[in-house]
Amino acid sequence: MKYFLACIALLVSLFSGAQVPVNIENYNGKNGASVKVAEETIIVKWPAGKGLHGHMVLDLSNQQSLFRSIGTTNGNKFNEVVKNLDPVFLLSVGKRDLVSQNGWNIFFDKVPQKPHQTHRVLFEKDSAWVSSAGSRTIVSVGKVTAPGFEGKLEITFYNGSPLFNIAAVVTTQIDSTAILYDAGLISKEMEWKNIGFSDVKNNFQTIQPKASDTAINAEVKYRTIIGQGQNGSLAVFPAPHQYFYPLDEAFNLKFTWYGNQYRKMVPEYGIGIRQDLYGDRRFVPWFNAPPGTKQRLNFFCLVTADDPQSALTQVKRFTNSDVYAKLPGYKTMSSHFHNEYVMNVIMKGKPFEQKPEFVTVLENLGIDIVHLGEFHYTAHPKGPDSLRLKELKALFDMCSKLSSDKFLLLPGEE
Repeated sequence: MKYFLACIALLVSLFSGAQVPVNIENYNGKNGASVKVAEETIIVKWPAGKGLHGHMVLDLSNQQSLFRSIGTTNGNKFNEVVKNLDPVFLLSVGKRDLVSQNGWNIFFDKVPQKPHQTHRVLFEKDSAWVSSAGSRTIVSVGKVTAPGFEGKLEITFYNGSPLFNIAAVVTTQIDSTAILYDAGLISKEMEWKNIGFSDVKNNFQTIQPKASDTAINAEVKYRTIIGQGQNGSLAVFPAPHQYFYPLDEAFNLKFTWYGNQYRKMVPEYGIGIRQDLYGDRRFVPWFNAPPGTKQRLNFFCLVTADDPQSALTQVKRFTNSDVYAKLPGYKTMSSHFHNEYVMNVIMKGKPFEQKPEFVTVLENLGIDIVHLGEFHYTAHPKGPDSLRLKELKALFDMCSKLSSDKFLLLPGEE
């Protein structure tokens, strides 16, 4: 009997301690990254530029945080920036209108006005794969699930860059689905010394967090929020051209967050990116998730041994500081701006500013030529001429007055 019980105990012990299988068949190590699998961990080192390497230890035990350690190495010196973090994703699921207009191409949809739900995506470490894809190294872990969705977690490392990307890659078979997602990095213990970001006036702010802080949605510039650890910083920001669904208005809707109890769904302390479900409360189409397609709920991280403000400077090198890049011999033109300055200011007899704010904003974006879209549901496009001609003259006079040899404002209307 004792022998039988001992055997059962041994089997239970072996089962509970079974290691997660790691498939490295598609990893070749030719891109400069090194991968080591040992004792329920995957250790990744990748060239991060300027003689530095990024260093990450992934823990495959379901009882431990996925990111056991994130840092940098310089030669043989390891510099741990932060430890014991997990990714978190909140998936908001609504219904796409595929009937009334253009099917999946519809912009004039109002998804949040219809029934919708938000789910915390669940993550289980039951398997792992490491693969090489050109200059990138990709680690896929376990499975992720939410009602109607399933997939896996992918972490992508970029050779020569301090960046890595974290993505829940999920698929649904439910038709007419529209989605949004919030994401970030969370910890059960307070792992940050400071939280940093640039405010919309381009002033850098540093906040000393407390473990008891209730989550705050932060209005920031450059879409980036940064956690400062013991020996460096970790910046979190979205994919610039994939994260912001189209709206009629261009408001800053507080696209980052920090603290605990985020949306009363994430009790752990975290920093991350977020979407506003209701947008500008006009047409809010969210994103398409057709059946069988892979949806990358992803965000970027940048790891550095520097302070948060220096980390933001490094992020801006990848996003061109949110300014259009200059191309020698060319001018940058953009169109379709409904500033409504003619109707809201000039035709109402208000003071004509020397340089209205919208001109400064557009110039600061690196735009040389702006084609306006004035008179959007305003003015008198069908007359009478006594009003129509006055409005057009005001539009042309405004464009003439606000143009210079470096900035051209073109009349336009919708």
